[in-house]
Parts: sequence; C-alpha cells; structure tokens
Amino acid sequence: MSNITSARMEDRELLQLIAHKDHQAFRQLVERHQKMVINLAYKFTHNNQDAEDVAQDVFLQVWKKASKFRGDSEPATWIYRIGVNTALNFVRKHKRDRLIISDDNLAEQKAADLDRPDRKFDSNQNRKMLYQALDQLPEKQRIPFILNKLEGHSYQQIADTLKISLSNVESRIFRAKSNLQKILLKMIQ
Repeated sequence: MSNITSARMEDRELLQLIAHKDHQAFRQLVERHQKMVINLAYKFTHNNQDAEDVAQDVFLQVWKKASKFRGDSEPATWIYRIGVNTALNFVRKHKRDRLIISDDNLAEQKAADLDRPDRKFDSNQNRKMLYQALDQLPEKQRIPFILNKLEGHSYQQIADTLKISLSNVESRIFRAKSNLQKILLKMIQ
C-alpha cells in the first residue's frame, strides 16, 4: 500500500496504484469522480437510488479493471465511458420495470389540465415528461442526445466515447430532436 501524501495525485498515478489494489488511492479517485458518475447515471435512470447503484457498479469495475487502463485517453474519459456502458446495461436490464405513464393516466392528466386552464407545468413535471419522451427514443438516438444536451459533451467527445463517427453522432442527435418533438407534441395534445 502506498502512502498518498500528495494533495492532488494525478488520476493516472491513482489508477496505477489501484491496479496494485491500493485502497487509499481508490478512495481518492472515487471522491474525485463520484459526483460526475452519479450525475451521468441519473441522466439514464431518472432515479437517485438507481444512479447510486450504477455509480457503485462503475467504481467496482474501475477497481477490477484499473490494470487494463492503457492510457489512450484521459482517466476521466475512461471512467466516463465505463459509466455510460454501465448505465446503459442497467437501463436495458430494468427497462420493463421502469415507470411509464399509461394512456389512461395521460388522458386523466389532460382532462385535469383542461379543468384548470391557468395551471402551468412546473419544472418537475416538465422534466418527467422529457424523460418519458426520451425513454421512447431508440437507444441509438437517446444516448447521444443525453450526452450532448443533458451532459454538455461535444459531438467529438460523444463520437470518442461511443466509438462511432462524428457524422453518425450528428445524424443521431438530429433524428433524436425530430422524434422528441413528435413525441412531446403527442404527449401534450
């Protein structure tokens, strides 16, 4: 075990120590990247507890795979990529368990809104509606859209993370926007 005395070790150094099962280095890396991983996971799961579970799985993989980090990218990018893949796997596994408003519930909500024309959707309702619409997008469109619009990543960063071409990212995000508009229009009619 190492004695991490440096106030700020580089992530690459931490990963080298973690590859040798250094718990202190691992703790430091988790503290440094935990918020980013949880926020990323939340964008996919829409649930705090699920996001924390995904983050735990991400860091477990980082612990197990630290020796496989080749240094081709920044460690934060490598962790992010693990996060995206882990979150995607979680969503795929739990897709049938996710809450989706049925047409009946949506009709009831619309009727209630008609009775109160002054009623405005609050930000939580808007966010919930957006996530429901996002859930209806094909995965190939949903993931790049989330990474760009909700996570703020550039098209090039998304291409690198997903290992697809830049033009493919542009096309998928364009289609996602178009499909989202159609889905949201149906939801509010």
